[in-house]
Amino acid sequence: MKKLIVTVLLVLLTGCATGTYSSRDGDNSNLNLDTLYCKSLARSKHPGYICKNPLMCTMEEVNIVLNDLTQYQAVFQNCMLGKGYNYQ
Repeated sequence: MKKLIVTVLLVLLTGCATGTYSSRDGDNSNLNLDTLYCKSLARSKHPGYICKNPLMCTMEEVNIVLNDLTQYQAVFQNCMLGKGYNYQ
């Protein structure tokens, strides 16, 4: 239970972090298009888990949801890095 609370807090804190992507070569003209592409790619690979009871997830489902969120972020960040952007 303690590990779950730490994981949830970590996800929430990183979600609150503000930062932006900027191109390594300084040309951010395609940033919006590339961001939309990477979000679409990440969502197609990890569409998101919806709990059986929409008002409350079981403990097993919480783990599935958190795993899906972290996998989504990993695919998105990998895509943005592959397109030549750095997160600042």
